[in-house]
Amino acid sequence: MAFYGIFFFYIIFWTAVVSPTPILNRGYIPKTNNIDFTIEKVTLAPDGFTRQLSTVNGQFPGPTIEVNKGDRILMKIRNKLGESTAMHAHGMLQRGTPWYAQCVIPDDYEFTYNFTVADQVGTHWYHAHETMQYVDGVFGALIIHDPDDPFKSEYDEEIIVMLTDYHHTNAQILLKQFLTPEIPDNGLINGKNNFDCSKAPPGSKCVDNSGLAKFEFVSNKRYRLRIINTSAFSAFFFSIDKHEMEVIEVEGSYTKRNKIHRLPINVAQRYSVIVTANQPVDNYIMRSEFQKTINLPNIKAIVHYEGAPDDPEPKDNPWSDSLTEYVDLDHKTLQPLEEEKIPESTKKFEFKIDFHKNSTGVVKAFLNNSSYIPDINFPTLDKIFKKKSFNETSANAYIFDKDGEVVDMYFINSDDGEHPFHIHGYQFWVLGTGNGDKVDENELNTHNPIKRDTATIPASGWIAIRFVSDNPGAWGIHCHMICYRFIPFLFIILFFFDKFTNIFFLYFHFIFVLRGM
Repeated sequence: MAFYGIFFFYIIFWTAVVSPTPILNRGYIPKTNNIDFTIEKVTLAPDGFTRQLSTVNGQFPGPTIEVNKGDRILMKIRNKLGESTAMHAHGMLQRGTPWYAQCVIPDDYEFTYNFTVADQVGTHWYHAHETMQYVDGVFGALIIHDPDDPFKSEYDEEIIVMLTDYHHTNAQILLKQFLTPEIPDNGLINGKNNFDCSKAPPGSKCVDNSGLAKFEFVSNKRYRLRIINTSAFSAFFFSIDKHEMEVIEVEGSYTKRNKIHRLPINVAQRYSVIVTANQPVDNYIMRSEFQKTINLPNIKAIVHYEGAPDDPEPKDNPWSDSLTEYVDLDHKTLQPLEEEKIPESTKKFEFKIDFHKNSTGVVKAFLNNSSYIPDINFPTLDKIFKKKSFNETSANAYIFDKDGEVVDMYFINSDDGEHPFHIHGYQFWVLGTGNGDKVDENELNTHNPIKRDTATIPASGWIAIRFVSDNPGAWGIHCHMICYRFIPFLFIILFFFDKFTNIFFLYFHFIFVLRGM
């Protein structure tokens, strides 16, 4: 089925609150980190197939941002893409900036994001939030180190592992070809994998055996792997042959240790696991298996022990071959490291998710029979500036006037596919998930649930979440499978209009910060 997306000219989410600088233990003094990014198109061949990618500083994936809890980030974006762009720090509450998102950054302009990571820690990422640009390469890891990391003595080194599905076709072309997720051409670990060039279109430039990513292990050392799924569509099972893992972090939330063999990880989700180099000195396969059955080989990288000979193709030995029973992470078993008493709900919403044709015959996502309609001529930011009312139906908007409201949201999915969804500006407690079209409130965990920012709504099932409305702004909730942003599977939540003050200052700030180069 052909599908033609609506391209957003405005990004619709907003916040305008400054939080106090947090007090850190162990004598750490927060600092300002100046990040300088140029977004531009570069010709590269990550898997041997040559194509033009959209990149950050000419790199794919983009450079890693590493800061400490409490630090301030000044992230300057120079846009040289030849089209508009915007950047999202995924997982960041971004208190302290009115520029969490904004009118897009035009080509040949620059823009500086200025925010403090406050009391946040953990494994996050940044990516373009305009059209399909992150599918073409505009993304990278964002790591917030914790001076008070409770697991600091439990590992010796950190390693970032970025998983992604990968297309050889420009994402804007792909957008016109699909409504449901497209089968990728390949998958990558830290931007590398081999590709069978016999499958490349005639006339393509392609080199076989371009090489796998390699991770160096030293016997008996313990490694914290920060695993990030940066895919457009694909969920994976992540594992390392012969090596067990212990989950210790989910999207900035420390967890009780959870020993597993394989890690299911959906689009935009992040985990930290500890792996001990306790196997004989050799080379081992790190693998990322597509959860859905598609005609593609598994994505591989090499774990190379110090002292082992180089081996470009280590022997395959997946857990499924060596164990009759192996343990996959069950997200329902995740528990926060420190027990947290969560507040009682004061407000409840139920959203029924469906996909069907609208009055013009185009398939759209509907939440409670309402589909988001972007108002290009009068976008959300303008309405906030001018203190206009919202048509909550056409805007798919839900307004909260009370600070500190404890909100329960139930999502009931009538679709036969799962949806990894993300809330901007907030983390939420996952109270429960299940099958069917009715939330079983007897099954909800209100005692000690895990907190995260990206969770999976099961196919033909439901999820229940809870959060405290304490971050003023207009924040988006959307499916992170990229095609569903253009149907669009999206709505906005608006918090405390009375907190949106100093509007003229914000206008002038925009004029001075966004400028041509």
